[in-house]
Amino acid sequence: MNINKKSYLIAGGALVLSMLACNLGNGPVPSGTTSPEGTPNESTPATKAPTDSPSSPSGACANPYLPVVPGATWNYKLTGPVPDMFTRSILSVEASSFTDQDVFGTGVTRQGKWSCDNGSLIALDPSSGGSASVNAENVTVDFQTTELSGITFPATVNAGDTWTQNTTLEGTETISGTQVPVKNQFTTTCTASGVESVTVGAGTFDALRVECQTATNITITMQNNPIQTNMTFNSTNWYAKNIGLVKKVNTGEGLDSTIELVSYNIP
Repeated sequence: MNINKKSYLIAGGALVLSMLACNLGNGPVPSGTTSPEGTPNESTPATKAPTDSPSSPSGACANPYLPVVPGATWNYKLTGPVPDMFTRSILSVEASSFTDQDVFGTGVTRQGKWSCDNGSLIALDPSSGGSASVNAENVTVDFQTTELSGITFPATVNAGDTWTQNTTLEGTETISGTQVPVKNQFTTTCTASGVESVTVGAGTFDALRVECQTATNITITMQNNPIQTNMTFNSTNWYAKNIGLVKKVNTGEGLDSTIELVSYNIP
């Protein structure tokens, strides 16, 4: 097998982290969102994040910091090793679950299933048949969630609150036609540190700051030989009420990046 082992580890780590959101394709761009070239077709700038909104969702998926509204779109600018623009959208919402999608200009798409529990949101829930896939040029990652505990984002958050999610994803990774089994184990711990003012392309927002650390163990099996590596990623996230993620700064493993909200459309 003439494929560099490090290529699988880096690809698996970077692409799977993008699937976890919260935590990165030429594809169709939803109406009223950013094109792959990064030109917004419709922008909803704001000088301050609204404290109330007629679009505020209700039901099991209602979360003040992550609006789950069918047809909602957020356009982001990504800077880092692979600068890009991408559109995040809510594809469908059920009574206690929803599906979201990211479409990137560089050829990557991601879809993920979430479950909802009285406003707490859980990414890639296996009880909902959770799965996710990422496709990029010469790289395909296809995983199923085999173990999950904890939550991704709680229904209510106050300064000082801490929460954790443990996730195991298993499946296959293909680079240039060569396929290998991959197992990814994540532990993400987040702590809210209060509300502060954040300015991005979409405007200035009063946003909740959340610090997260993700410890990752990636196992690839090549020629019946398991190869493990551990990686640690840190992120600082800012969420505005009734808007969602407005900024994210990722650090670790040479994959430092920043995501900033450019425009949004929440029906």
